[in-house]
Amino acid sequence: MLNIAIELAQLAGHSLLDRFGQTQAVTMKGDVSNIVTAADTRAEQIIVAGLRQRFPGHSIISEELGSDLRPSDYTWIVDPLDGTSNYAAGIPWFGVLIALFRGTEPILAVLHTPVNGDLYLAEKGSGAERNGQRIHVSLEAELHNVLWAYGMDAQTSVAAAERDIRLLTQLLQRVRNVRATNSLIDAAYTADGRLGGMLNQSTRLWDIAAPMLLIQEAGGIYTASNGAPLKLDLSASAPEQIYSVLAGAPMLHGAVAELMRQV
Repeated sequence: MLNIAIELAQLAGHSLLDRFGQTQAVTMKGDVSNIVTAADTRAEQIIVAGLRQRFPGHSIISEELGSDLRPSDYTWIVDPLDGTSNYAAGIPWFGVLIALFRGTEPILAVLHTPVNGDLYLAEKGSGAERNGQRIHVSLEAELHNVLWAYGMDAQTSVAAAERDIRLLTQLLQRVRNVRATNSLIDAAYTADGRLGGMLNQSTRLWDIAAPMLLIQEAGGIYTASNGAPLKLDLSASAPEQIYSVLAGAPMLHGAVAELMRQV
């Protein structure tokens, strides 16, 4: 199953590169920060068609096509283009996410960033790797020695925007620096230790299913933003659920979770 996920992620990545850097027509999906391009749709069709051909009885939940649930223990979670706003702007912070669940447990994850060709893989209980090399989250114990990723979208609510600013202020007083790619790059760099951790307060299932397993298998902690266990919805309502997530190295995760609880 992992080899098929890798193959489909790379095929989708090639299709994204075909149009990267060109002018992209975008369509809004509910709010100004949530857009879709023709590249999203084409990449998703490649992945979903490949999964359907090989695993016709499995369920699939994907960003653009929604839920196709079948009586199976296995569910594929697909984000064909994570970082669409970056992609549409010609910024190379984007990629493909594929995860497989058995029941409610993630068992494999693939993250592919086609511009640099990086391939991150994780299987339940087998660790995580980048381009064939084992990876591990940061071993740093102090927030002030790490960079931290904070994913932020446009806010129509003044209260929500002010909350983001309060939290950002607290982070800026404690970490070396804050980064914001608002994409799978944040999770990839957390898993391989380049970032101490990441926080994103507005994500959906396909944004976090693969990153969660990758970071956990790299020795990190992946929870709701307040530090509580993260429970993912794989039902027909899955596309509607919004998650606030926090991930990072074990020595750092708790400190930021406490910040979240205070703010």
